[in-house]
Amino acid sequence: MSQILDKTVPERPLALTVWYPSAGSTDAEIAGNAVFTGVRGVSDGPLATGIYPLVLVSHGGLRSAADSGAWLSAALARAGAITVEISAPRPNTAAVAVDEIWQRPRDISRALDTMLASPEWAEHIDTAQISVVGFALGGTASLSVAGATPDMGRYVQSCSETRADVPDCAWFAAQNVALDQVDHEAFAQPARDARISSAVAISTEYATALLPDAESISIPTLLVSLGDPYLLPLENPRVKETLLAGAQVSDAFAVCTPAGATILAEDGGDPALCATAPETRAHIHAQIVRQISIFLNSPGGS
Repeated sequence: MSQILDKTVPERPLALTVWYPSAGSTDAEIAGNAVFTGVRGVSDGPLATGIYPLVLVSHGGLRSAADSGAWLSAALARAGAITVEISAPRPNTAAVAVDEIWQRPRDISRALDTMLASPEWAEHIDTAQISVVGFALGGTASLSVAGATPDMGRYVQSCSETRADVPDCAWFAAQNVALDQVDHEAFAQPARDARISSAVAISTEYATALLPDAESISIPTLLVSLGDPYLLPLENPRVKETLLAGAQVSDAFAVCTPAGATILAEDGGDPALCATAPETRAHIHAQIVRQISIFLNSPGGS
């Protein structure tokens, strides 16, 4: 594991955590905190010789902590890919956060620019196998760079009383921010990145604003539903869906520490993020990684 700070856009620095197959042997727990457990890895170990697929990971919602998808990124690296988790600055206000729907896809393309321009990494990347994997708002970004075209009308209705696709709707409402305050011009700009050959979206936020027009997705794409299927009209043969019926959306976060639920409750967070038993969540993680690996290694997945 190695870290890069991308400051090419000064007001939006990106922290890139790179997970990769390493020849190192001294490992330690990385990316853990008081709520979530970390993963075992070698910090700044030598990269094993070879050419590898590249996977860009955009994990979590508006206010997820940096490296919240370390468990996923590390697992994909163990499966044989150079994996980059992208952590953008957490928006301090809802007025700023409303633009994350178009900022996150740009973050993915910026991260790819950085990796391909790096003398350290570029020579080890198989440019024919570049994928993106996203969860929650990261899933929205993943579909956007795959070519999905967001619909403004459906987006601004995502926090309506009859259809709440966004877990942060109450936060927006408390700050008197409506989704139609998004930058309309930036929202309308195509986010498709032609360098990316396949995409995975896990429990996508704003799904109803993106997927009904799934014909615009131009590369092999996998939708992973945790608990509830999307139940949307998907007639694009490039888009596949898999359902993990025994899972829930919170299972895409790391395994919780014994004190995790208590800390979340005391800090005003959602203790339900730690409702799943550690052994069960670890099993669900293994299922998620297996489904992604099968897809990325299939002829139509990469």
